[in-house]
Amino acid sequence: MLTKLKRSAGAFFFPLFELLAPFFGLSRVEARRAYIRLNNAMILESCGTFASGRVLVLIPHCLQQSDCRLRLTFALDRCARCGSCPIAALLALRDAYGPDMEIATGGGIARRLVEERRPEIILAVACERDLSSGIRDTRPLPVFGILNDRPQGDCINTLVSVELLESALRRFIIAERLPPLPLFAPAGAALARDL
Repeated sequence: MLTKLKRSAGAFFFPLFELLAPFFGLSRVEARRAYIRLNNAMILESCGTFASGRVLVLIPHCLQQSDCRLRLTFALDRCARCGSCPIAALLALRDAYGPDMEIATGGGIARRLVEERRPEIILAVACERDLSSGIRDTRPLPVFGILNDRPQGDCINTLVSVELLESALRRFIIAERLPPLPLFAPAGAALARDL
């Protein structure tokens, strides 16, 4: 109960914190990262484990290579698994661990997917802006956020730490349902260190 109250208070005060961040020498991106870290710490502290089918992994469409001829939105299994983008590795995680996994092209689609799937927890990959707003929008449903890397700029050919996502899956899925060894993450990889 106290953690839900803390999460609600964090979501309530975050817009004010984001607005005042420049007065404390922080950029909006830094303020959003701080909010995501705080949220993740509370999720790690308060959430137990779940059946794999009750875990929803939301990934952004920008993880797919921009020049790929296959459109994966609404059909992840169309992926040829060529390895030129992170999608093949993410599909390997989905196949091994069994969570629902969907591409969300924006906030409206993400909300619709959450309503349809009715997960108990969401593992979301996105940029600071989309993660911070998604965490607030889905309250009180727990969302564990994983920031994507943007070596070519926003919304194009982004990357994600597959190891960090696998560590999150291993943390939040019931132990009896886990593969015996990680596919990508070293055994015992710590999530808190990588937030």
